[in-house]
Amino acid sequence: MNLTTGFTLSVLLLSAVTLTACDKSTPTYPGAVKTTDDQSSVVPVAGSAVPVAISDANINNDVKTALLRDDDLKNFDINVVSTKGDVRLTGELDSQNQINQAILIAEGVVGVKTVYDELTVKR
Repeated sequence: MNLTTGFTLSVLLLSAVTLTACDKSTPTYPGAVKTTDDQSSVVPVAGSAVPVAISDANINNDVKTALLRDDDLKNFDINVVSTKGDVRLTGELDSQNQINQAILIAEGVVGVKTVYDELTVKR
């Protein structure tokens, strides 16, 4: 391989890596559909030096999925709304412990910056 061919291959490889790293529509969970939603949260991804933009639709879906996986919370109607990574939870639960658990779960989702708690205890 001569010097020109090696240089050309290096430039092409670098270009491909750079363009792949700039793909901001990378889904955050398997089977996700890419969205054109321009409201997103930029977060670092483990093992990557390049932050990835996560859409609010993906954050909503990920928080709802995480809440539904919790045995104590899966039977409650918890509304999740995300705006640029700020998540608002609304709904009625049976106890303050369940509210605390819902907040902790939402805070643990990738892309969530802040959780606003508007959950209430049923009377």
